[in-house]
Parts: sequence; structure tokens; C-alpha cells
Amino acid sequence: MDCPSASGSIYRFDMFTNDWVCLSPMLSARGSFACAAVNGGIIVAGGGSRHAMFGAAGSRMSSVERYDVEKNEWVEIDGLPRFRAGCVGFLVRNGEEMEFWVMGWYGESRAGLGVFQRMSIIEMVWFLELKSGGKWREIENMWEEGEGGDWVM
Repeated sequence: MDCPSASGSIYRFDMFTNDWVCLSPMLSARGSFACAAVNGGIIVAGGGSRHAMFGAAGSRMSSVERYDVEKNEWVEIDGLPRFRAGCVGFLVRNGEEMEFWVMGWYGESRAGLGVFQRMSIIEMVWFLELKSGGKWREIENMWEEGEGGDWVM
């Protein structure tokens, strides 16, 4: 299978039993998403699928979920302002505030070089203030002029 499918399945490795434990699945199946561990849980944002049924561009989503380890449940929180897949996530502490940052992603694909697809790399970074329950904020111009751009798949 050369076209990965999105999945909502979540597993945890139990070092005492040397086995994988199936946990509550994400609310939305996703792949190629941003994630980070945050205060007794996990936060995931965006994602999509490169499955053949979606074509070369794949699917993209803007939903964001937070996993509570104690309750073994996912809760939907404020979604990203735009669809995003192929991104990474990380936490940043800014004084007392904790921010979940999502950066890097690909935009629409377009034909190029015959059978290859060209993907546009988008230059925006989004972050969510977690402690204060804030909204998503955007930082533009992730790269200097001439950096980023298109890449061929």
C-alpha cells in the first residue's frame, strides 16, 4: 500500500505487560497531523490522508482535538482557521501562558513534470493560547523570500 490512509486508532505500549493497549479513538480519522503532549493529555490538529481516493493532493482538515489521559476520551476544541496537513506541532511557554504552535503544511497540488505533483508550501504559522483559552493567532512569513515555495512529489 503506497497511499497511506488516515486513522483514528490510538495505542499505548504497556511496558509491564509488553503489549499494546487500544485506547479511545480520535473523533476524526487523520494522518500527517500536528501533535504535542500537554498537561496530562495530547493535542492534535489538522491532518488528512494521502489515500488514492483523494488523488495526489489528498484530503485536509482543520479540526483540533484534545485527549485526556485520565478519562481516556477525546474532546473537540477550536479548530484551525484553515485546512492543514503535513504539519508539525509543539508547545511553547511564554511566561505563564502555554501555546500550541502548528507550522508547515502544504497547500493545493498542481500537475507538474508529467506524473509528478507540485505541492505549495504555505508560509503561515498558527498558535493557540491554551492556558487562557484563547483563539488561534497567525504569524505570517515563516520563511525569508526565496525559501519554502514548491516541492515535487
